[in-house]
Amino acid sequence: MKSVSGIAVRRPKMSFVFGAVVALFFLTCIPNIQTIDNVDYFTVDDDPDFAFHKEIKEIFGDDEFFVISFKQPDIFTQPVLRMLKDVAAELEAHPGIRDVQSLGNVDYVDGAREYFEVRKFLESVPATPHDLELLRGQALTTPLYLDNLISQDGSTAALIVYPHDRPEEKEFRARLLRDVRDLLSLHEKDGLVFHLAGNTVTNVSLSRYVQDDLKTFIPLTYVLISVVIWIFFRNLRLTALALVNISVCVGSTMGFMALMGVAMHNVTSVVPSLVMALALADTVHIFACLDKKILDASARPQDALTRILSGVFMPCFLTTLTTAVGFLSLAVSSIPPIREFAYVASMGMVFEFFFSFVLLPPLLLCFNPNKIYRKMAEDSGMDSFLLKLNHIVSSRSVIICMFCAGMIIFSIYCAKNITVETNLVEYFSKKSDLRKDLDFVQYNLSGVSTLDISVRANDIDAFTDPKNILILDEIQEYVKKLPGVDTSVSFADYIKEMNKSFHDEDPEFYSIPEQRDLVAQYLLLYDSDNIDDYVNTEFDHARILVRISENSSARQAQLIQMVRDFLNASSRQDLDMRVTGTVVQQVNVIQAVTNGLVSSMALALGVIALIMFAVLRSIRIGLLSLIPNLFPLVLNFGVMGMLRIPLDTSTALISVVALGIAVDDTIHFLTEYNTLRNSGLERVEALEQVMLRKGKPILTTSLILCIGFGVLVFSNFVPTFYFGLLSALVMLTALAGDVLLLPAIMHLRTKMD
Repeated sequence: MKSVSGIAVRRPKMSFVFGAVVALFFLTCIPNIQTIDNVDYFTVDDDPDFAFHKEIKEIFGDDEFFVISFKQPDIFTQPVLRMLKDVAAELEAHPGIRDVQSLGNVDYVDGAREYFEVRKFLESVPATPHDLELLRGQALTTPLYLDNLISQDGSTAALIVYPHDRPEEKEFRARLLRDVRDLLSLHEKDGLVFHLAGNTVTNVSLSRYVQDDLKTFIPLTYVLISVVIWIFFRNLRLTALALVNISVCVGSTMGFMALMGVAMHNVTSVVPSLVMALALADTVHIFACLDKKILDASARPQDALTRILSGVFMPCFLTTLTTAVGFLSLAVSSIPPIREFAYVASMGMVFEFFFSFVLLPPLLLCFNPNKIYRKMAEDSGMDSFLLKLNHIVSSRSVIICMFCAGMIIFSIYCAKNITVETNLVEYFSKKSDLRKDLDFVQYNLSGVSTLDISVRANDIDAFTDPKNILILDEIQEYVKKLPGVDTSVSFADYIKEMNKSFHDEDPEFYSIPEQRDLVAQYLLLYDSDNIDDYVNTEFDHARILVRISENSSARQAQLIQMVRDFLNASSRQDLDMRVTGTVVQQVNVIQAVTNGLVSSMALALGVIALIMFAVLRSIRIGLLSLIPNLFPLVLNFGVMGMLRIPLDTSTALISVVALGIAVDDTIHFLTEYNTLRNSGLERVEALEQVMLRKGKPILTTSLILCIGFGVLVFSNFVPTFYFGLLSALVMLTALAGDVLLLPAIMHLRTKMD
């Protein structure tokens, strides 16, 4: 260890240049880092539902849309209708928009006896009150429009905008929404307010939140970590060196992200703050060993630093290894963003160890050693506190163990209340514009989440047969009764509308005709491409679009299962019926997260246990080391259950990440304990010396980690807030496990022996 750890001291110039070159290589890559603005980025590998949904979009077109809605005392006035018609035309002219549907441009089936024609609903704005009232009646008696383009009471209107899919254009969605808002601002007068909601708006908001969070997290973390380093070491030089080290580590990690094509999204956005906090772990343990006694006992400053580095090299290597293992265990996830987090965070640990033992030692040698080494007697206040703490643990070991056991039992009881779900709406604050606009659209019209039902036949022209069209209608009738479903549209709705118009707009004929020839006649007369979204040109594949306002993935899963059960009960050999859509993808993701969590925790726990057994050379002590690390994890699940915090794509990471981090201080504690025991000290005396030697760096690193995670609570994004809050809590309970529970168990063993 002395030979390996001393390379940077023996060859300081070479070591510095090597470290600087590595840092510069990755730092120059930072400008290439990307930000993802796509919720659909969260998919499951080799998911047949995802592949099928992609196929459906190729047939019927991309299903991404956003809704522009507004409320007026009376929609059917000349100024409002003229504005609606103008806005629809302006949106249609935008190169980033492939389609717009609104009362201002939608097709209308206008019929007489045994004949109908397709015309624009709003060919021109009516000039008389009578014609305006007639137009109102037509709109409110057309089921295709209700809760879609116009509310049931006629006071809220909507434009449904379908953007082009241009993933190759950076920030395409953001630019499109800016253009749309600029366009709408020209029409906002006399109290008129437009509300935008939908997948496009959500994606752009997510991207903006990630960028805003980074602007907050990094400066705040710098400030708070600087304060903590100064408080514990009271040395400006060490504080400056610590900041240099974390800057190089974070910069290199972000450069690695850019180099590997890993984008910033709501999972990887926590990496900078996480790496900043973890980068100081080894630094703090090195700084804590800068004892003036070691300097005075050495012939040269280089010898003193070599001795210090050789003492902390192996524990720091092991903590880096176990933390990286914790992160890498997430790589078994079938969700790409979580795997990306695993790779980037584990690489951050490699950078942290590399720069701490390659770049930091030459920098330490640049300073006058008398300015950075200190007498440990100056820390008598901390020593006194640690001695008192050790006395309390020793004398009350039974009470501490019983109290911790009680907390574990209580946490297990509370953990049963944890729900597994992703509610994308709840990710945003209720005070945010996105939530307000979404609530407006869902309350006055329909939800913006979509569920598709694909019905595919074996024969061409199958959906010109009334029997098959009736199947579509029956499915819709069932689905509309389900909780959370607002409206649905299919080819059957268009056929019923044509049939009604063909019979002089008689509502009694809003039904599927019995004769196949009549359906064929309707399709011959129907001159519009609106049905292309719901049936293909061969008429052997139909699609039912279902809009829902249910945002809980747990209840969405129940809804999907009810639809699947109905389709299975209604199955016919000549029809293949299947549920698909964006909601199915979201439900599959959260199920994959749950499955991945179990696998990741088992893998991390198994590998870390093997490492501990090998290093401590004792199965008994190795098993003992796992207790203070499982303690905070169990408490974390208990808090989640008690506060009703769901297990989702962010909170699922906490336990695995915390397991890798929490074991670090345990390693420093037990390796020092083994060293002292091997030197001949009795168990009680060895525990006291461990508390004196390792207590301060353990407290310091735990506090820094709490700060690193704690700054995440300033996020506007709810999952990131929970990730920061719970992770900070885990760090505190892990500290309690290392300085209270672990020594209490060891003291208890002494009493029992």
